[in-house]
Amino acid sequence: MDAENQSQWDLSDLYSHPGDPQIEGDRARSKALVAEFAATWRGRVASLSGTELAEALGQLEAIQALSRRPGHYADLRFAQDGEDSERQAAVAAAQAFGSEINQALAFFSVELKEVDEAALAALPDRAGLATYEHWLSYERQFAVHTLTEDAERTSSRKNVTGKTAWVNLYMQITSGIRYSMEVDGEVKEMTRAEASAFLSKPDRALREAARDALHGGFKPHRDVLTFVFNTLFEDHRLDMDERGYADVMGFSVKEDELTTEIVENLLDSTSAAYPTVHRYHQLRKRVLGLDDYAYYDLRAPAFGDEPEIPWDDAVQLVRDAFAAFSPRTGEWLDSFLARRRVDVFPRPGKSSGAFCSPGYPPTEPWVLMNYNGTLDDVFTLAHELGHALHFTEALQQTPLNYWTGRCVAETASVFAELWLHEHLMNTWTDPTRRRQLLDRQIQGAVGTAFHQVSYVNWERKAHAARAEGVVTADSFAAQWRTEMEALLGPAVALDEPDAWRWISIPHFVFARFYCYSYAFGKLLTLALASCWRERGDAFVDDYLNLLGSGGSRSPIDLVQGVGLDLSDPGFWTRGLDEVARYLDQLEELADQ
Repeated sequence: MDAENQSQWDLSDLYSHPGDPQIEGDRARSKALVAEFAATWRGRVASLSGTELAEALGQLEAIQALSRRPGHYADLRFAQDGEDSERQAAVAAAQAFGSEINQALAFFSVELKEVDEAALAALPDRAGLATYEHWLSYERQFAVHTLTEDAERTSSRKNVTGKTAWVNLYMQITSGIRYSMEVDGEVKEMTRAEASAFLSKPDRALREAARDALHGGFKPHRDVLTFVFNTLFEDHRLDMDERGYADVMGFSVKEDELTTEIVENLLDSTSAAYPTVHRYHQLRKRVLGLDDYAYYDLRAPAFGDEPEIPWDDAVQLVRDAFAAFSPRTGEWLDSFLARRRVDVFPRPGKSSGAFCSPGYPPTEPWVLMNYNGTLDDVFTLAHELGHALHFTEALQQTPLNYWTGRCVAETASVFAELWLHEHLMNTWTDPTRRRQLLDRQIQGAVGTAFHQVSYVNWERKAHAARAEGVVTADSFAAQWRTEMEALLGPAVALDEPDAWRWISIPHFVFARFYCYSYAFGKLLTLALASCWRERGDAFVDDYLNLLGSGGSRSPIDLVQGVGLDLSDPGFWTRGLDEVARYLDQLEELADQ
């Protein structure tokens, strides 16, 4: 097989090819299992014994594992080429099938939430339910927000032509955009990942051209995409109102098994620490010698040209970093890469950015990259492989206990970036490289914690504005600029294109208030790193046990297992102080 194909996913764990008859076979078998499941348990959930409920939950897991495979396969193929009409059709068919399955299973969730809590706790034969205790508790918390079975079925059915369709429209439009940019005297058409790579180049004119190209690519679609934002924001508000949540963030906080106090403390503490960001950009402005230090300079190499790192070298660096944490994690990484679980290079039609798609027990995850050889790309590789490690460790859980939730899911990815930082700081002795690493570490914290909190701040205000009526694109842009000015401080000069970055951030479209989980993960990781420094090898097993626990416990309980307390009002300040400490080191080195 040629090198290009070796750098693309091998999806044969799911199906051998798009026409594999097993796809339709799995759909047919899923429908049969769902029909049998409904015939057995519909109308009985409230009266089930502990043994019967455990049996039903086991059957539910089996149905979910089988019925999700066709959709997972379609989604991964779409990510490889979102412009291909056959793949678009396959995703639409998979979503329709998934909706059909969800509608048929809706009764179980509704009936389960109607079970009296005391009666559930008093079941005499609960031994078989031990595995599902946390999942049952998690599901029960949504009882007061669950509609009738008919309403839930209708909602699931309408989502196919409602919010899911709007998300698909956004993704199809944005994945098809080509960005026109002049490079070396030649105008080139490129993907978003390729254009974005120029934002970290030393040549300032190229950085500005890349910013303008990215802005120009979205500009013709501004009206349609703003309509998508308005529609999805209002859909979300109406859904939250109908289900009785106190505000538009209510479901997200509950879904993450956090408390409003924890999330508000995270947002408030990080926003209050914006002066650290201001100080950082003042330093970069001085080092770069720019009186008009601009948004497109935020990722400029301020301490010399950063190295270009070929793919094979990047793999070795990340592998060594994983092995430095534990031989076990290094060995896992070797196996993961050898089985073509990473799709490496950018291609026309391929999804931009990077992600890790979790499997579903017993299927392992896949990682998508758009590798361009930058140091940032190497850290992105570590980030996504951290996700993959987490999802792999969690395969020891049953399917209902597999998914950890968004916040803890980001912890492993951000921690893997820190492993890479520590490995490089220990092995790269060149002072310039060490300045670059510290700059990269601070920049990562600014991007992963501070920027993400500012995104949530904007998102909350955007939802509030939409609740008052349709919001114009210019109004969204004006609010974005206000948020960026507060975040970045007086050192950064913003201009008109910088006010439009909100329209290019897909998280606002497909995952409400997702972005605070990045800040959660980064600041929690800095706390975990302090535990690692204090406890050394003794910490490794506790940490891997945390990953292996998957979603079998709440984030609050998982973190307590390594000696940390999320309810402590000063918890987030500890992580934020670590960022300031890195900045102290960089300021000292910058003047040497």
